[in-house]
Amino acid sequence: MHPLDGRTSRVKRLEHTGGRLKRIIILPFLILIFLGFSVTWLIYLSGSRAAIRGAVSSIIRVTSERVTSDAINRLASARLAASSNAALFAYELHGTSLNPESIQRYFLQQLQLYPNIAIFAVGLEDGEYIEAQRLADGTFRVAASGQATGGALAFRPVTASGEFLDINLVRPDYDPRKRPWYKTATQSGSAVWTEPYALYSNDDPAMAAVMTIRSPEGHIKGVATATLTLGSLSDVLFDYRESAQGIIYVVDRMGHMIASSSGSESLADEEGQRARAVQHGNQLIATTAVAAGLPRPGDPPLDSMADPVEFSFDMDRVRYLGLRLPYWDALGLDWIIVTALRESAFTGKLAEADRQTMSLLLAVLAASSAIGWWVVGYLMKPLRVLADGADMLKPGVAASPALTQLALRPDELGRLSCSFLAMKTRMDESFGALESSLREKEILLKEVHHRVKNNLQIVSSILSLQSGSLEDESVRDAFDECQDRIQAMALVHEEVYRTGSFESLDMGPYLVTICETLRLGRSDMRSIEIEARTPDAAVLPLDRAIPLGLIVNELVTNAIKHAFPGARCGAILVRFERSGQGWLLNVEDNGTGIPTLPERKEGVGTQLVYGLVEQLKGSIEYALSADGGTSVIIRL
Repeated sequence: MHPLDGRTSRVKRLEHTGGRLKRIIILPFLILIFLGFSVTWLIYLSGSRAAIRGAVSSIIRVTSERVTSDAINRLASARLAASSNAALFAYELHGTSLNPESIQRYFLQQLQLYPNIAIFAVGLEDGEYIEAQRLADGTFRVAASGQATGGALAFRPVTASGEFLDINLVRPDYDPRKRPWYKTATQSGSAVWTEPYALYSNDDPAMAAVMTIRSPEGHIKGVATATLTLGSLSDVLFDYRESAQGIIYVVDRMGHMIASSSGSESLADEEGQRARAVQHGNQLIATTAVAAGLPRPGDPPLDSMADPVEFSFDMDRVRYLGLRLPYWDALGLDWIIVTALRESAFTGKLAEADRQTMSLLLAVLAASSAIGWWVVGYLMKPLRVLADGADMLKPGVAASPALTQLALRPDELGRLSCSFLAMKTRMDESFGALESSLREKEILLKEVHHRVKNNLQIVSSILSLQSGSLEDESVRDAFDECQDRIQAMALVHEEVYRTGSFESLDMGPYLVTICETLRLGRSDMRSIEIEARTPDAAVLPLDRAIPLGLIVNELVTNAIKHAFPGARCGAILVRFERSGQGWLLNVEDNGTGIPTLPERKEGVGTQLVYGLVEQLKGSIEYALSADGGTSVIIRL
């Protein structure tokens, strides 16, 4: 029985079974996902009550290492800036002096490039000093001291547009050579970090990367600095998410505070000196310092090469886990990073719950994969049959037996196959009608072109008979030229009728036929050779082929008439080829050459050529050929 027979009854059955395939695909996965997540959530809740010390220790270590990494990045940028500035100023000071305002603007540009650095400055051996500073509110100011300011440090605010305002703050008796950073640099003689010191302008604790500026002879000419405030380092520690769960701070080898997540105000003691961690007024910092084994008054400094130390302590019935991590670099820094976090923030049997959750998820994944494999197997075979049927879909070719068998299935895939077969039947019927109509139109078009060619041949014959009865030579030549033009148009229709191509024309045979017809058209011209050269892919639409054929007809006829006077022999070459994105037509001869301008006369043929070239949106130019004849070049 044909698969479409009884289709109405199968459609009714499919309406009752519609959605069966959807239930087969969706319901098992919904049930498994619901059960899997329900059981996993219950296990996760029951196992998240106990703490895992290893997880907390890992978090603390990662946090401490991140603090180290951030410190390295900030300090490295300051060291790099100080070293590059020292090299620049050493070059600038060689035989000249620094321009304070230019240097201040240069420093302002650097502050915008290095958002972590508070001050860029340079102090010279003659007491001159130039700086640019970033304030706590994000604005900038510049300062200078020296002979022009009478030894005072004069500050000028800087607007957002970079304009320097009038002096609004003066700090007297400022000599950069007496500042800690200048002494540290000259004593070291190379790039080095200073010990923390108070800024002269606002007493904020800071430290600077300093580099001496030397003359070509090696003499110290000054010091370049890049200063970081300890408050900015404290702000970085405060921004860490883990700091809300405890305390993070940095001390030197003697246990004095460098930075703290509790704020820059916790760095100094009541006397304004850097506070010692073990004696700190903040109970959490002091307790953490004792548990971490930081130096007490009278104790030797910590070994900078010591291994990291993990520790724990209880405070106010809260359990803390911590890590003491050393940090040092080649420029003299010896720091200790201390991190202590509340254990309660990470409680729960996370590791066990993770293992159980992972096992459950793997089981769910395995079950889902098995079911998915079965579902895929159920769907892929009929889908493959449909795909193969679509690939082999050809009008007039019978559907495959597998597709016909698939149409008998009582589900959506069977219904889809029935629709596919019905579509194929309608396509075969439509294609047959279209193919028949196309054949009829092709026959009609060929007949039209054949009749047009015959009518043009009749017109050409009439002109030939009429010219034979004319005695006036010029009139007879005009009739012959019209006959050649009509013959050129007739050749197009003959070529279309021969090839069956109604949209485009191969110019090779067409131009060869035109040239051969002109060569044989008159018995007195048999001594003139006419050759047409075209590439294999020279194809033009019919509406462009006919004007081009008429142009070739006119140019070749003109060469036959005027290039070879008397019985002179010669040759005419017609070339049609690609030129960039367009075409190039070249008709040249080895005749007598182009006449001078007064001697040239434009007849009907020349006017026709110009009109046809303009119609084709081309250009035409006349030149001498290599053999001394005429070369006509037309670019389309």
